[in-house]
Amino acid sequence: MDPDDYRTDTPEAVAELFGKIARKVVEREMTVPAVMLLEMIKPLSFIGSQALVFLNPIVSLIVSSDDYYRFTRLMENRENIEKLAVAIEEENARDISLREEKKALRRKRGKSLFRRKNTPGEIEMKGDGSGREGDQEHPGD
Repeated sequence: MDPDDYRTDTPEAVAELFGKIARKVVEREMTVPAVMLLEMIKPLSFIGSQALVFLNPIVSLIVSSDDYYRFTRLMENRENIEKLAVAIEEENARDISLREEKKALRRKRGKSLFRRKNTPGEIEMKGDGSGREGDQEHPGD
């Protein structure tokens, strides 16, 4: 890909890239460390982006090089670091609300891993816990 192509990033392409990064961060439950790191490196954003360029040969073995070049170029600007942090926080908020909805739905249905419901035809436990039917006057019989 031509290096000049990265100068013409549209806001939609940037938002898509930041959304992809945010989803991966939230999937790995690394929201707080990622946001803290972004806030700490904001004053050194240009130096950090140059370090990312230096590490490109190693990192490109793991990550797609097109997205990596775009990411390193975008990290030169402090505003983009703030946009990425906001994208991560928004994705985390969506994930939390989704988890709460699922939890409420499970509660509403009454399903639990540890709850046991009696099914029709199942022997109901008597007072001694043995499950035997009959009177409990002579439990030794």
